[in-house]
Amino acid sequence: MKTERNWNKAKWIFKPDGSLKDIYVQDVDSSDWKKLIEFLNTEYNLIFGIDEKNGTNRIDFDYVQKMWNDETGKLETKSLTIDLNGVIVKSYFFCPEQIEFDIKPSEIKTESELNWILDFMQSISKSLKKQSTLTDENNAKFPLIKVDYENGIEKILTENEMMAISKKAGIYKNWISRIKDSFFPKPITNEELEYMAMESACKPFEPVSKEQNA
Repeated sequence: MKTERNWNKAKWIFKPDGSLKDIYVQDVDSSDWKKLIEFLNTEYNLIFGIDEKNGTNRIDFDYVQKMWNDETGKLETKSLTIDLNGVIVKSYFFCPEQIEFDIKPSEIKTESELNWILDFMQSISKSLKKQSTLTDENNAKFPLIKVDYENGIEKILTENEMMAISKKAGIYKNWISRIKDSFFPKPITNEELEYMAMESACKPFEPVSKEQNA
């Protein structure tokens, strides 16, 4: 699907503010994960494991299911790393009911890098026949970018649209704080990225349905 993409319209979303950006596919189950994993294994160069040295180039779906069902805490937690020409996409397989990827906004600096992310979102939307969204970290209810391959949708919110929607949804103050933070960006190291993601994984995780989105 070909669309016109305007970096000047999207760049406000990727101003570094010390947090990550999340890509979600909502309202899924383990069968959707299996379909996605088969697609990723075929189409992308990836690492499944703690790091490149201790990982493999294919995601093991059976092992992912074991992570979901592990109640002992003794099973080694493995993550996914995909390198989109310098833009690193991570997944930690938090739960079967929601697909989530993490990216560092500081790695999205040009239209070319924006295209890599949008093409990735298009590919997973096409594979699953479901909508994919990009949001602020842990804010699945407020999509900043929405991609739905089946329905020909690729929508990037402008900053003005974001403010209007957030006012209507009653979260205006949170966005004012976010914009202020963007003037004093806090760079994220790879170690901090891993820590933030794993800290999030240790918290009770509640998937967000598409109907809850602003």
